[in-house]
Amino acid sequence: MAIRLNGFRCPLSSLRVLAFLVIAIFMISSIIIYNSTFFEQSPSWSPQALTGRIENVDDYDASCSGYSVGRILREQKRILASVRSELVESQTKIEEIRAVQEELQRLIPQKQLELSALEGEIEAAQRHLEELREIQNVRVFLPYSPLQIKSSGATLLPRSSSLSFDSVIDYSLCSITSFMPVYVEAITNGDMEKEWSVAFRNVAPHLTEESDSACIKIRITNGVLPTESVSNEILFNIGESFGIADDLKSIVVQSSNLRSFDFALQVVRTTEKSEPVPLLPLYRENLIGLVIGSNHKMLDVSSLEESFKKANHNRIIQKCYQEKTECGPEITKRIYASSTFCIILESDDFLDNFMTSLEVGCVPVVLSNTQQLPFQGLIDWRRATYRLPIARLPEAHFIVRSFESSDILEMRRMGRVYYDSYFADRETIARSLLAALRHKLLIPTKETRSSLRNQAKPLFNSTFTPPKGTVVPVQPNYDDEYLLGPLESRVESTSFAYNFSEFQLYSYDTWNTIFSPHRSKEFIINSAEPPAESEFYEDTRSGFRPIEPGSGVEFSKALGGNRQREQFTVVLLTYERDTILAGALERLHQLPYLNKVVVVWNNIHREPPESWPSLHVPVEFVRVTENSLNNRFVPWDRIETEAVLSLDDDIDLFQQEFVLAFRVWRENRDRIVGFPARYHARYGDAMYYNSNHTCQMSMILTGAAFIHKNYLSAYTYQMPAVIREHVDSIKNCEDIAMNFLVSHLTRKPPIKTTSRWNLKCPTCTESLFKEDSHFDKRHECIRMFTKIYGYNPLRFSQFRADSILFKTKVPQNHQKCFKFA
Repeated sequence: MAIRLNGFRCPLSSLRVLAFLVIAIFMISSIIIYNSTFFEQSPSWSPQALTGRIENVDDYDASCSGYSVGRILREQKRILASVRSELVESQTKIEEIRAVQEELQRLIPQKQLELSALEGEIEAAQRHLEELREIQNVRVFLPYSPLQIKSSGATLLPRSSSLSFDSVIDYSLCSITSFMPVYVEAITNGDMEKEWSVAFRNVAPHLTEESDSACIKIRITNGVLPTESVSNEILFNIGESFGIADDLKSIVVQSSNLRSFDFALQVVRTTEKSEPVPLLPLYRENLIGLVIGSNHKMLDVSSLEESFKKANHNRIIQKCYQEKTECGPEITKRIYASSTFCIILESDDFLDNFMTSLEVGCVPVVLSNTQQLPFQGLIDWRRATYRLPIARLPEAHFIVRSFESSDILEMRRMGRVYYDSYFADRETIARSLLAALRHKLLIPTKETRSSLRNQAKPLFNSTFTPPKGTVVPVQPNYDDEYLLGPLESRVESTSFAYNFSEFQLYSYDTWNTIFSPHRSKEFIINSAEPPAESEFYEDTRSGFRPIEPGSGVEFSKALGGNRQREQFTVVLLTYERDTILAGALERLHQLPYLNKVVVVWNNIHREPPESWPSLHVPVEFVRVTENSLNNRFVPWDRIETEAVLSLDDDIDLFQQEFVLAFRVWRENRDRIVGFPARYHARYGDAMYYNSNHTCQMSMILTGAAFIHKNYLSAYTYQMPAVIREHVDSIKNCEDIAMNFLVSHLTRKPPIKTTSRWNLKCPTCTESLFKEDSHFDKRHECIRMFTKIYGYNPLRFSQFRADSILFKTKVPQNHQKCFKFA
């Protein structure tokens, strides 16, 4: 059956197919129109493109509306496939959008933490601005000139003299802003006088060549009294002691015949420093050594000898009468060196015998309650000597034999420390005398940060900072929800704030703990801490960063503690490892509480690259003249904080570990606080350095340790120079030397934090510890330093410091202080 249309004859079946195709095209067109908004951005589905596709079809059948059915079906399949492809692409885009959404949702807590940190920084900056305004509003006045007070004669003075220290000092020449200018001259012209004159000139902090403007006039004499005396004059007698008239208006320095304000010093015997006598063994050949002067030749010591008969010594008492020719200074020294205690009587030779006993480690037992001791009132001689009235001579054996062995060793140690610190040679005595005068006059030395002895030289011509900086890749310091602390503006530790309180409040520690009273202190290690509630009072809260009640979240927002806020300086020693150094600097970026990085460039034969990582704090490069490990501990003037983080360039620690160690150090400022621990151990008859894992330690490696800046000064100027020379000669052991020094001064062990034991650098091709002789050198250092100090000052410790909530199960609504520490 067929139907004729417009003269053409088509089968009925073809018409049915055509009708089906029309209906299909209508439905597809409807779908296209319905989704036109979705596909309008797709150029392949524009009407023009679609028309173009149809017009380009080759198979045109005029008998069936111009197109073959097969071609139309293929075209529709292609269209359906294209639609399906577009749908797949749309689904992919939807999934990408969902992924972006999920990532944004995941970042919301972190960004909230960042926002909280920024708000904390803004708040901290506002507090800092308020503090600066308060400081700016402080009214400062220059001191007035000292009063000129005439004596009314009503002052109660000692019977021995009509004068006092204040009556022989003209304070108008000694203003606190004068910094005690010193004038030195020799009354007599011998060689000894010239040597002492040179010694005073070498150590005087403020020397002047004008006698009239001097606060103190040092006049060196060899037993000759001047024809007249003037105010502010120090008669430094290097000869035999002379008699002193009550009205002599000079302060006399000699060994005997002294008034209450004169200085007792024995200077005739002093030449050069001697090696310390070993502190151990405890007991010596004699229990007591006794040298009897001519003015005590009638003293009956038979009862003393009788009382010692039952003592456990080969010789109970060794005595010698000084009027005999065989009992000279060498015999006296030999007797004292072989005795545990030395009984010293009042005599013309008292100070000579007293100093000899200190030098050889014999504990002085002074049979007098009135004998004046050197720098009495400043040095606490109770820590090194024992006083008895002469009437108790027969009971002396019972007293000294009751001492604990540890007490005897400590008194012996302190006696030797006092001797080395204040009396060992000419310059040491001269420096100590000027320090004593300065403390009596309450005059600080002329010290500012710009006048410190260690003025660093910039590495890049006239600047410390690199000419070019590279951007550090963004590496957030946030560990999940854990913050480490706010990034506050840089703040320096207040320097020279104790110029006058050091004379009284800190005088004891200055003379008897750190043994360094000679110059005003940039910082004082254990300065007084205010009461805890000071951080909440209007007039004392400046600088405090109190921690709000809570746990880890609140803890991370503020430094807290018992002191005002402070920061630390990283001192980074480097040599021939530029790439490793750059990585070390990058790891310090955004580290909270960091004030500055000082890079000690030990490459003396090579200039550095001009480009280094730019941190959030200054990075300063210091030029040195010698490739020395001692450069690590130079108290550079560029260090403007009390806390110093000594760091090797190959150390890779988490920032939270640095922050934890800094917080621990703030509560233990007089100790070394760090990470890798070591100890000393005895095998056979020798002492060895040991790096194995152990349950007690005695050293912290200073490649990653917090140290107070004052210890850098002590290392450079106070520690025996032979130790620094040995470190230079073997290129090793500077960390052992620092541990010896701090333990010697404090008698405390260092503090270890976190579980870190070894800090090796897998990418480092060169390292001192990889040398075969590394451990042999360190074994020898332990033994050599012990010999230099006369004993091993290292102390053992059996604990480490972690945060309070470390390994503590806390409720879900609380957070630990640190994630891993």
